[in-house]
Amino acid sequence: MKRYYPFTTSDTSVAVNVYHSSRSVPVHRHTFWEIFLVTRGSCTHASEAGVTVLVPGDVCIIPPETEHSFSMHGEVEIYNCQCFSSQLRPEDCAMLRELADNDVRGGGIRLDGSTADYMKQRFMEILREQEQRREDGAVVRHAALQLAIIALKRAQGVQNRSMDQLSRGNRARIEPATEYIEAHLQERIDFAALAKQMYLSEKYFRQLFKEMTGFSPVEYVHRQRVVRSLIYLQKGCSVSEAGELVGWEDPNYYARVFNRIMGCPPKYFKQI
Repeated sequence: MKRYYPFTTSDTSVAVNVYHSSRSVPVHRHTFWEIFLVTRGSCTHASEAGVTVLVPGDVCIIPPETEHSFSMHGEVEIYNCQCFSSQLRPEDCAMLRELADNDVRGGGIRLDGSTADYMKQRFMEILREQEQRREDGAVVRHAALQLAIIALKRAQGVQNRSMDQLSRGNRARIEPATEYIEAHLQERIDFAALAKQMYLSEKYFRQLFKEMTGFSPVEYVHRQRVVRSLIYLQKGCSVSEAGELVGWEDPNYYARVFNRIMGCPPKYFKQI
């Protein structure tokens, strides 16, 4: 029988806690909704929807009674918002359910920098009201959560519309490119050559690639390389070795890209 995790506070309206640790979280479930935002580091999240690597700016919505777990890649910071269905407006519950149902692969919602900052600010607002216990604090917490849910709905809507606008033929063209990139991360990726193989102009290839993945080809390569390099760092490779194994011979450039994506330098993981 899988363990149940308790609500964060004795006040069961809306609560936020900040998980800051390198300790992995075993398979568990709870009776409330959970919305978590990764703000630093990375982790592998597993649920019935699938297994995915999450990095800063990624958000997942976990419905009540859903088994899931986290495997941390070093020190991770996660803002975790919790709420019971019985304490929410019906329309808020409906939006949360829609957000969760649309995440069919369990990969969560990828937020741009400004939206991720907005989400973090709303969660911090909930946390402040929770700690200060001021009059009408529960009202403020609910209002902040509603704004966060709307921001997530809009972000997911943008992603879904981009995917819907792509024809099956165009998806079939781009998917081999992502597969090629992930299989050749340690090599120089020639986007012009990839576009030519697909009988596309390089400009149109880049446009379709971003519409499908949410990232430009260069951003996608950087993200995949950083995530792959975490494996090598965990195995004991030096920072320069990890960077070289994913295609970056310049350790300083690798460190700059890593810091931009993860929110901390790669040497930080070597110190844990």
